[in-house]
Amino acid sequence: MYYKNFKTVTYCVAGWVNHITEEELREQADFLQKYVGIDKIYLETYRDEFAKKEKLDMFKWVMKDYGIEVSGGITTVTPDLNESDKKRQRLFNTFCYCNEPMRARLKEISEYTASQFDEFIIDDFFFTQCQCEDCIREKGERSWEEFRLEKMLEVSRNLIIGPAKKVNPKVHIIIKYPNWRESFAQTGYNPGQQPEIFDSIYTGTETRHGAQTDQHLPRYLSYSLMRYFESVAPGRNGGGWFDPFDCDRIDTYLEQAYLTAFAKPKEIMMFCWPALAGNKRATPLGFMYSKLDKIVGQLGEPIGLKTYIPFNSQGEDHLEDFLGMIGIPMEPVCEFPAFTEVAGAGVKAGANKVPLPASALKDEKIMEKLEAFVKAGGNAIVTSGFVIEALKKWPEQLGQLTGVSYRERTLTADEFHYNINGNYRTAYVKSSVPVTFPSIEHRNNATWSVMNAGHGEYHESILCYDTYGKGRLTILNVPDMPSKLYDLPQPVLTQIRQELDVCGVTIDGGTGISLFAYDNKSFGLYCYTWDGCTPQEFDIHVKGEVKELRRFSDGEKPMPWTIQSLAPIGVRKLSMNSEEKESLFHVRIQPGDFVFFEVK
Repeated sequence: MYYKNFKTVTYCVAGWVNHITEEELREQADFLQKYVGIDKIYLETYRDEFAKKEKLDMFKWVMKDYGIEVSGGITTVTPDLNESDKKRQRLFNTFCYCNEPMRARLKEISEYTASQFDEFIIDDFFFTQCQCEDCIREKGERSWEEFRLEKMLEVSRNLIIGPAKKVNPKVHIIIKYPNWRESFAQTGYNPGQQPEIFDSIYTGTETRHGAQTDQHLPRYLSYSLMRYFESVAPGRNGGGWFDPFDCDRIDTYLEQAYLTAFAKPKEIMMFCWPALAGNKRATPLGFMYSKLDKIVGQLGEPIGLKTYIPFNSQGEDHLEDFLGMIGIPMEPVCEFPAFTEVAGAGVKAGANKVPLPASALKDEKIMEKLEAFVKAGGNAIVTSGFVIEALKKWPEQLGQLTGVSYRERTLTADEFHYNINGNYRTAYVKSSVPVTFPSIEHRNNATWSVMNAGHGEYHESILCYDTYGKGRLTILNVPDMPSKLYDLPQPVLTQIRQELDVCGVTIDGGTGISLFAYDNKSFGLYCYTWDGCTPQEFDIHVKGEVKELRRFSDGEKPMPWTIQSLAPIGVRKLSMNSEEKESLFHVRIQPGDFVFFEVK
């Protein structure tokens, strides 16, 4: 391995495999080993066409010369196999799995691949959106979601795993899940059941340029989705996969690698070999991987707010990523976290803070779980989207926990009334642009407001809570457009970060900074690059009286001006009525840079 804490891998597509010469392959391998360092490749056997066996063999012996491990790969797209296929409207040439010739072709692909490799991965075209006459007939009275989830589970068993393992019983088969998690159920991806039958899984961590693509993916997803799939298949999430496409600047490409690495994957996949070879975006990778490797080796296990996102759910899509982009460590999970009986458990214990976006309502037992969690001493943080939908679906059960109401009105705010340092003393701040929220109405002194927003004489709470049993229900009002979180004034963001703190570290700064926390008293910061970005200067709040923040070495010899540790600029009480203290540190970070610290 080039690096100690992760393998660097890339993917070779079948059409390119069939046409490259050995001389060209060696020339490109020299480039990649010089600038990146490749440990392993996934060599594709099929993508619209079969890779020729003699080409696969050539790759195997050339890669052996470079010490590169070789596994297989397939992409489930195919050209029309007969005249009738021309009538099927298939996105990206994905298979129609109700079509017998296509089913036979997929079985053939699986058998061929298993005959050539002891391991292979399925690229993220393993879905269906076909609504041809055959699919309509087979679907019957079921919804498209029900039909496709069942169909792709059947295809996984009968056309991929079964045939492949019959040819090669020891073959290890990996399913890669795409970055578009919110669409899984509608396209047949079934992470609730498929990981039980596949040997392992893989995660798409592509984010590219969110504003210039149709996927609107906050860039924090490169980290959070890795963590989510670790909860789906603990210990069997093989790695994160990203590409150089639609990256408007080198930093936009590189940060996909950074955030994937911060999630501590086994492999970092760079799609694909022909897109990397000779690409200027690839040349900094080896240099940065060396730095990442040194840092990742010093980190514990990632921790964050365990945000409950059930399988096959939708609602406030990627809200966890927008929150991650304002500096809140997130840890999305596929199961409702159990209340943990630990020392100091209760509303302040990070272990027992659980954000619930609207997607959590997919769980039919969510209100029972919510009530039990709060009653035991947990702090459930429900979003405005959750509240609005729960009031429609389970008004009586939600009414046991809070008296808030929603009357389909909006709240347009450019003035914010926030709490100062956990005290009853408050201050006002104006935003540079108006921000629109759903108007969640609370009853004064029945529900306690932590922060209000509005304009002129009318304000409503955007952060409030009710107590229940030993715990509390906190309501976070999210802007109608979640990216408007970035427009909230700095004190408002700081208040939200403090309320959602899970690791004892918060930042007091603007947007475009992500905080990554780990269980060995370490944390890191990354400053995003985007249009108009500038160096960020802000305070770090660390609970307790802290001697220093020691900066983790990235392997480079420090320059005389490089700060190796931070001393506190002050120590203060967390609130007027508490003896608990926090230490304050000041930091400055450049766009595109990351820095990691150990709390001493």
